[in-house]
Amino acid sequence: MRAGKNDFLCTSSQFRIKHLQIEKMKTAIKTLALGLMMVLGSTATQAQGSKVGHINVDQLISLMPETKEAEKALQAYAQSLETDLTDMQTELQTKVNKFRANEAVMTELSKENKYKEIQDLDSRIQEYQQKAQQDLQKKEMELLTPVLEKAQNAITEVATEGGFAYILDSSNSKGNVIYHEGGTDIMPLVKKKLGLQ
Repeated sequence: MRAGKNDFLCTSSQFRIKHLQIEKMKTAIKTLALGLMMVLGSTATQAQGSKVGHINVDQLISLMPETKEAEKALQAYAQSLETDLTDMQTELQTKVNKFRANEAVMTELSKENKYKEIQDLDSRIQEYQQKAQQDLQKKEMELLTPVLEKAQNAITEVATEGGFAYILDSSNSKGNVIYHEGGTDIMPLVKKKLGLQ
């Protein structure tokens, strides 16, 4: 069977449609590729233009005189809590010793009464220990928050003045920076801002 003139025209128009679809796809791919290159190019330019700094915040905090003052105040506070607890434990031990010494001559009602007193005091001691621990943590936050805020403010000022886009904490305890080669260690700048040597 021979292909007629109309068959050829039909095939030719299908070819043109396919060709136009392929051209549209090529144009779309080129546009997409160009857009992607522009986005990647601007990101790379931004990344190259961004300054990255790092600082060991733990070390900075330990160098600040306010930290030492806060630690002294916290130790004094902890000592006063410990003194109160020791007094309560001494009172408990005294009651236990007195109970044991007089137990043989006590009536059952008196024994029950003294035993309940000892149990109540022991419960109060345990409750005091828990509250003292919570109170100590609250006091620590109260004393250290201004120190941390002062350090953060100094870091922020140095970052702003130096045009840094990112400041990473390179303290071992934080684990935020696993490796740093390059970048700028802003510790000397922050120490200067805080008046530390």
